[in-house]
Amino acid sequence: MRRFLLIVLIVAGACNVWAQKQQPEKLTEVNAPENIASQETRKSFIPPADFNLKSGAVLNSDFQVEFVNFPENAKSAFLYAISIYENLISSPVPIKVQANWETLGTNVLALTKPSSFYKNFDGARLADVYYPVALAEKLAEKEFNGSEADIICTFNKNINWYKGTNGDGPSDEYDLVTVALHEIIHGLGFSGFFNVENGEGNLKNSNGVPSIYDVYIYNSLNQKVADENTFAIPSAALKNQLVSQALLLKSNNEQTKQNIYAPSSWNSGTSIYHYNESGYAKGDANALMSPYIFKGEAIHHPGDKTLALLAEFGWKSLSIEGAEIKDFEETCEKLPVSVQVNSELDIDMSSVKITYSTDKFATSKTETLAFNRTSNQFEGEITLNNQKGKIQYYYEATSTNSIKFTCPDRAPERIYSFSIGPDYYPPVLKHNPEKLVATAHPVLDLNAIATDNVGIEAVTVEFRINGAVKEQVALNKKATDLYGGQVELPFGLTDNDVVEYRILAQDNTARGNKRFAPATGYYTVDVFESQKPLTGYYSNFDSENSDFEISDFEMNKPEGFSSGNLHTINPYPESSIENEKYNLIAQLKYPIILEENGLMTFDEVVLVEPGEKGTTYTEEMFWDFVIVEGSKNNGKSWLPVTEGYDSGVDELWTSYFQNTLKSTVSEANGQENMFLTQTIDLTDNTEFEAGDTVIFRFRLASDKAVTGWGWAIDNLSIQEMTTAANDIEAEAEVAIYPNPFKQSIYVEGFTAEDLSDVEIIVTDLYGKTVFRETRYDASYNRKMKIDLPNVAPGIYMACITDNHSNTITQKIIKN
Repeated sequence: MRRFLLIVLIVAGACNVWAQKQQPEKLTEVNAPENIASQETRKSFIPPADFNLKSGAVLNSDFQVEFVNFPENAKSAFLYAISIYENLISSPVPIKVQANWETLGTNVLALTKPSSFYKNFDGARLADVYYPVALAEKLAEKEFNGSEADIICTFNKNINWYKGTNGDGPSDEYDLVTVALHEIIHGLGFSGFFNVENGEGNLKNSNGVPSIYDVYIYNSLNQKVADENTFAIPSAALKNQLVSQALLLKSNNEQTKQNIYAPSSWNSGTSIYHYNESGYAKGDANALMSPYIFKGEAIHHPGDKTLALLAEFGWKSLSIEGAEIKDFEETCEKLPVSVQVNSELDIDMSSVKITYSTDKFATSKTETLAFNRTSNQFEGEITLNNQKGKIQYYYEATSTNSIKFTCPDRAPERIYSFSIGPDYYPPVLKHNPEKLVATAHPVLDLNAIATDNVGIEAVTVEFRINGAVKEQVALNKKATDLYGGQVELPFGLTDNDVVEYRILAQDNTARGNKRFAPATGYYTVDVFESQKPLTGYYSNFDSENSDFEISDFEMNKPEGFSSGNLHTINPYPESSIENEKYNLIAQLKYPIILEENGLMTFDEVVLVEPGEKGTTYTEEMFWDFVIVEGSKNNGKSWLPVTEGYDSGVDELWTSYFQNTLKSTVSEANGQENMFLTQTIDLTDNTEFEAGDTVIFRFRLASDKAVTGWGWAIDNLSIQEMTTAANDIEAEAEVAIYPNPFKQSIYVEGFTAEDLSDVEIIVTDLYGKTVFRETRYDASYNRKMKIDLPNVAPGIYMACITDNHSNTITQKIIKN
């Protein structure tokens, strides 16, 4: 499912500048432009630029290809085309391409579309404009699409293809490399939403919003076709533009212009998202993006104009580091400003400026920042004249080909600000508490996010043991606003000790403003002390027991269930920190000695936020999850017994969670009829083997955003002891009850042979005998009462044997 993001205030960088975080909006209503096979032959070859394919060159991007039904002898041509773009296109996020091989319409060579579009994400240069997902991810420097393809290409398997890479194909075949290069351009940005229906032109999406390609289309009067104030959407006037045969795709500085294909009769596969078919000089690689490819034609370069337009759309970017200015208390005449500009384009060195205002841009001033070659910074100063209060500002820079950038994006619609004067605001402090510590490894690994409008002086941990205050521990700055470190507790702790801590953040002001987490009191840490190992364990959780160390789990009968189970608190908490999980843990105190192919089984209901479709455990967009983990070193480190999973593993769980989602909380409640059984082979495809002594825990990991009911576990069995075949047959007629019991158990149905005596032995799971008695002449007493008043609550084995070695063995539980 899609993450539901809140619009929040964030502090960007290391500075006190509050900016509104954008809510990315996804669109999957996408058309796929078509590439048409001309029946004409034009034998020609335009090679790739020399710099494209240098051996050992550092690639600027990572294209990851998934082939679907693609023939082996065609893959090398497609990958060759991809290698050209890996040198020409730059992105910090992998670009995932799906290449399909199937039957298409007559004379259709191929068709391609972005799998989705996004608008209003952090990094988008234009508001309310859709960007293809690969470009959105590049600008946001963030994965939006999980493991799903960003670009979906489909090639016609019935075409007579030339599958070589040298551009020297026969005159009756179509060059696959050429068509692949054409198709990828559509996925990178030559796509959009213009359409003609019922005599009207429109933008075919639910919001009537243009793509980034659409906003660069102009008519012969230099009117922007996507401007609704000029051409209503939908309207016949817009339709007339789309079939006018007189449209241009051009850059803002008008240095790059290209006539686009706008025939008088609308064609949904070729109109608008291609260049005109005619008007190219010999050897002009820009002909690649015309709607028709000819037999024998090989163009192995995207074309300079096409690359320039892609750069204008956003494939060449600029960023400003150190842009944000912290609040400060002492007034000044002039404030020095220094920023670093990183750009994939050549920058006009005289264009870097800061514009600032003291009245919310009713008036403003602009200062040019000069480049200092020694510091590699653009430097200058702004005049404040001992001004107090709030100052608003933004930066701008322009490339040598007249592409203008602002920081923040879309300024002055979005701006930065800082304040001058006394500060009374404490830091913002966020922390996910640690609630368990093992006696074998008494270390708390703590992280906290601390931000402040002036700056952070220090973040420390105050802790105490059994009420005695210990020396404070400083947390070190690990990244922007992130502080972390380890608190080493003394060895020799027991589960009777009380460990507490709190986090303190102090700002860098004259007042030394402070913030604590928690706001009052301390977090309590349960000390985990493992018990003696067992060969097996069972619980149906019908009554609370002390077998687990729990953090945000409960052991009771929740609403909607007829018996008890082990479950997270409902709803489960969300993380306080972006990109860090909040962990809810139920940890079994008894280590288990593993047997070969020993099984763990339990019934469960999992109502936690499903990840984005196609994502898998460990990927960023696999949001909340549950996982079973084991430790071979008394809790010092943990290994997965299962991979993490969520509601997405079951359709019923998924639909319950999604269909009751209100804002950021799913209102679905777990029900007994939703239980499914989980069975795990503990030594098959795990990090464990027979003979290992393992502590097991159940963990729900929650991120910052959507939450829900949680996880319930019942009838947990770990390597339950079994009996021989003849014993099982005997047990079928024997009942030992009640189970669980409080004081006594009854054995009914056991028939001894030949007036045999019966021996009754009850042992704990370590093999220690807690009860032993011989009953005489048992054949006359088919119901035997066994009193166990002095036996401690726990799990036991009851073994009943006659003189002829007829035996039944059953696990019993005392509450």
